[in-house]
Amino acid sequence: MPVSVKIGFVPSYRFGWTSWTAKMREDSLAALRQIPGVEVVVPQEAPDGAADGGAMDAERGLTPHGAVRSLDEAEVVAEYFAAQKVDGLILCPLDFGDERSACKIAEKLRVPVLLYATKEPYAPDEPGMGRTSDSYCGNLSIASGLYRRHIPFHFAGIFFPDEAEFRAEVDAFVRAVAVVKGLRNARIGQVGVRPAAFETVSYDEAAMVYKFGQNVIHTNLADVVSRAKEYADDAPEVQAVIADIRRTVPIITVADDYLINAAKMELALAAFWKESRLSAMAVQCWPSIQPMMGISMCALYGRLTQQAMLTACETDVMGALAMLVNYQAAMGETVPHFIDWTIQHRENPDWLLAWHCGNAPASLAQTCQEVALRSRRDMKGELPVQSGDPQAGLYQFRIRPGRVTLCRLAEYDGEWKMLITTGEIIPSEEKLAGTWAWVEVKDHARLYRTLVEEGFVHHASMIHGDQVQALLEACKFLDIRPILVD
Repeated sequence: MPVSVKIGFVPSYRFGWTSWTAKMREDSLAALRQIPGVEVVVPQEAPDGAADGGAMDAERGLTPHGAVRSLDEAEVVAEYFAAQKVDGLILCPLDFGDERSACKIAEKLRVPVLLYATKEPYAPDEPGMGRTSDSYCGNLSIASGLYRRHIPFHFAGIFFPDEAEFRAEVDAFVRAVAVVKGLRNARIGQVGVRPAAFETVSYDEAAMVYKFGQNVIHTNLADVVSRAKEYADDAPEVQAVIADIRRTVPIITVADDYLINAAKMELALAAFWKESRLSAMAVQCWPSIQPMMGISMCALYGRLTQQAMLTACETDVMGALAMLVNYQAAMGETVPHFIDWTIQHRENPDWLLAWHCGNAPASLAQTCQEVALRSRRDMKGELPVQSGDPQAGLYQFRIRPGRVTLCRLAEYDGEWKMLITTGEIIPSEEKLAGTWAWVEVKDHARLYRTLVEEGFVHHASMIHGDQVQALLEACKFLDIRPILVD
């Protein structure tokens, strides 16, 4: 499911409206509109905008030139942006710019801010020998105004708007804004209780409310199971889920009773998600579900995550938040794998096994032909299929090679921090249980020592792509301490 954000663009100017300021406004808009997942909101030129005293209209976002250079214009644009519910702001001094009005909009909106300056063109050949832009100088005034107001912002650099480097900076900012949007006011589902011995996955619900305005929506596992059992075996929706499992999993070595019960649980969990309007979810996988429903839940979590119902194992609510961070930063273009930092490779010291019991979405498999649905007692698929097998329900496949980002959130004593690191999934011909990948990192010893000394637990979220810049910016906007191991 694609993720989108609204970005309010603030073209700021100080002197008279010129052909240069008009060009920088239009060139900037053209570049911003090329970024995937972005809806650009910008003040529009009033019908009589050629005169500096032109009409202003907060409802339609009208200013004399579709830009801002006074506090009155800032009030109009801030009101317009608020009504449009923009998720982030991009400020640009088209010439020297006007620091008070640009900062006033940021002050009123309190959303993530990106600031950039435009490069200076060649000086005009005229007697005054003046500068055309002066954005380089004026940008400092806007920056100091933001700093003075304690408004977090990211300075992208100095560009002509058609430069590829500018688009890359905006793309990272947009992904950071998506993370902020995703975490603020999120609803996180918790189904059941944590495993008895797993203090690891404990969390402070009040800290989530205070930091992000989040709510945890609780439900008992027994209630979900009861709802699942209300579906008839031959119900059309149950049979549709079974048909989809058979379509997407070429190798199945579990009995039909697993498929029926797993389909019912998927429908019940999906109903809880939709009714509660969740952003992510953490579910109790063991030991209760085996005697209650006669299945294992791993592959079911992969199917839910594949449908953008991000689901963490072992009731790890903070792990679900990490999945949400990765997913939002990816703009919904791919889905994460909720992994366990498992073992260090025996022969390659900078390889670690990113693994879990069998919960990765099938779209992440190295090849679609190798996706298998197994029982924990028979991960090779060699034993006779057994009905009533409570260990049935684990995916088995390798995760496809490529660059990945790993993320984990932690909160101790009111301080939030985010582990951010990258690695490369190494192609492997090994046969291992569950869903897994060998990930090569730059310095495993440093990474592992950081995990230990910073109190990060054995679960994390992993997603394809390099999200470092976006996550660092998101941490800045959310006042989270980034722990980058790069």
